[in-house]
Amino acid sequence: MGQTMAEKLFSRKNKTGEKVKAGDYIDALVDGIMLELPFPQVHDHMLKAGIKGGLSKVWDKDRVYYIMDHFQPAPNVKISEENRVGRELALKLGLTHFHESTPSISHQVMCEEGYVLPGELVPGNDSHSTMYGAMNAGGTGMGEADLAYALTFGELWFQVPHSIKIELKGKAKSYPFAKDVMLHLAGKYGDDFGQYKALEFCGPVVSDMPVSDRMCLSVQSVELAAKFGFFPADDKLKEFLEPRAKRPYEPLVADSDAEYVSTIEVDVDKLDFYVAKPHSIGNVATVDEVAGTKIVQAVLGSCANGRYEDILVAAKLLKGKKIPHHIRFLVSPASWQVYRKCIVDGLIVDLIDAGAQILEPGCGCCQPMKGYLSPGEVCITSTTRNFKGRLGSPESFVYLAGPATIVASALKGEITNPKELLSEHYPR
Repeated sequence: MGQTMAEKLFSRKNKTGEKVKAGDYIDALVDGIMLELPFPQVHDHMLKAGIKGGLSKVWDKDRVYYIMDHFQPAPNVKISEENRVGRELALKLGLTHFHESTPSISHQVMCEEGYVLPGELVPGNDSHSTMYGAMNAGGTGMGEADLAYALTFGELWFQVPHSIKIELKGKAKSYPFAKDVMLHLAGKYGDDFGQYKALEFCGPVVSDMPVSDRMCLSVQSVELAAKFGFFPADDKLKEFLEPRAKRPYEPLVADSDAEYVSTIEVDVDKLDFYVAKPHSIGNVATVDEVAGTKIVQAVLGSCANGRYEDILVAAKLLKGKKIPHHIRFLVSPASWQVYRKCIVDGLIVDLIDAGAQILEPGCGCCQPMKGYLSPGEVCITSTTRNFKGRLGSPESFVYLAGPATIVASALKGEITNPKELLSEHYPR
């Protein structure tokens, strides 16, 4: 019997060198570790556990990537103090890759900088580390105790996950559409069908799907409770990595006779525009079913939909139009690289002229640190989650949707199907 991508990955990384199958427990050698703001907490936990000096070394200074993304610049004194501790720890450990002065979403930086490459195992201390699956790599989140061990020894225990194949059929769209694919999956199969599974996205649509849309599906795989969200290392990914990869890599390729617990087929041509209604990503409806719901805020950004391609569709759809004065439309690029390209290409001017507010790159629009909602307010957003209190008051209401739906809704001040608006710039 052949192997899935997950089985291939863990067979390569198995400390004993033995071939593995789904369900096996192994000690796996990691290729890198992504660190975010909670990093100082690892040091604190080790001190409390009685380990003298706390975190005093890492197994490889060149393979630890500390990106201070969630609260940068610091919004208050408490966070400023935590940032200081993290900065001092990074300097003490001599980490080669430490990003503080230019806040960006860590996962975007990991991909942009070529820190994670095909065939590698790179866990991180954030649940959305699954985004590295778009790089044909094993990315997944872990807690402080596991992180401390991995940082010290360069290895970590895993259970090799079973896999689900998701075949995307039909024709790729000329605008960002991955969010609607994700919402379709969450609505039809539930937000836990991927529980500790590896999702493998494949099919004819994938070869035409831009890396940006792959990132959206991989990063939101965790919203389906998945452990990994893999894409193949095809020509599109190789083109993306060509100027970024600083070391050789060996892609993961599933065997033709690999065994999956299930196969899900998605005909992209038959998909609608969707929203996840409050207060769960699994509470999915078509946009038409909730059309007319009044909003006060629309948000475009996050690790799910803050890339250049997402902002480009907003700038195109908004050019020459005006957002109503009573609607807040917040746009947050995923990184400074994304932000810079948007500036150079004139997208930011078009957005500002339309009435959008531009936030600094980072996680602020998703936590939130900007754009809090008060009781009774309704927001439609491309961010990752919509549980109670995610964007402020637990008495507010958050709808998740794709970039085009966000823009159409901001223009009208109510949840709106973007089909007509898209037809002006993206004819079939």
